[in-house]
Amino acid sequence: MANQKVVFFDIDGTLLHDGHFVPESTKQAIRQLQENGVYVALATGRGPAMLSGIRELLNIDTIIGYNGQIVVHQNEIIYKRPQPKVDLTHLTQQAKENGHTLVYLGETKGFTTKLNDFHVVDSLGDLDMPLPLHDEEAFLSHDVFQTLVYCTAEEEADYIKRYDAFDFIRWHPHAMDVINVGSSKAEGIKQFLKLTNIRREDTFAFGDALNDLEMLRYVGTGIAMGNGLPETKAAADYVTKPILEDGIAHGLKEFQLI
Repeated sequence: MANQKVVFFDIDGTLLHDGHFVPESTKQAIRQLQENGVYVALATGRGPAMLSGIRELLNIDTIIGYNGQIVVHQNEIIYKRPQPKVDLTHLTQQAKENGHTLVYLGETKGFTTKLNDFHVVDSLGDLDMPLPLHDEEAFLSHDVFQTLVYCTAEEEADYIKRYDAFDFIRWHPHAMDVINVGSSKAEGIKQFLKLTNIRREDTFAFGDALNDLEMLRYVGTGIAMGNGLPETKAAADYVTKPILEDGIAHGLKEFQLI
């Protein structure tokens, strides 16, 4: 794919406001991008089954999912890196001892170790995600790509110091993402580029949060949302307007992609 350009979009806070609203200007900008022959992909902490209909809404068939741990291209899985079961076994035991709920995120569905945990319902409801099924041993029978630990920032150190296999990223006052060490959206993008032969300098990415830092630094042009965190803006080549001020359209026009 000589000179094929591709733009990777984070979902929450970038394409999607408040878990469910995609601005009209964003829909039009993505359509225009596709008409211009630019490849459009999602790069998200969510999994392929937890995208709230955004794939269909925007007609996107490439996903860097679970922070780079699963890559879907043209609706086929082209790369996956599930979490090691031995480490998940230890994590499950530790969370149980601490009275903390875990959510295991698989390829097509999620599972929780505790039914009706308010923080699980609240946090995933905010993201318009289906609530996980109750199964305390799902990690033994399913590939798990990401685990959520429901604990406060004060309680997280006890987990972080114990695992060489995992990186921990806080995304909610009561929850941390647990991903494979060294995994990131950037790593997933590398796998995608390897398989498609698209050049790194022809890649662009939009993001707003801590799990976007590596991606914005890795791609040819990293664009932070105006509503993004200070660290995200610092990692980017350009800061566009906020999501609700036509930030996506503004950023794409700045680089003459639409």
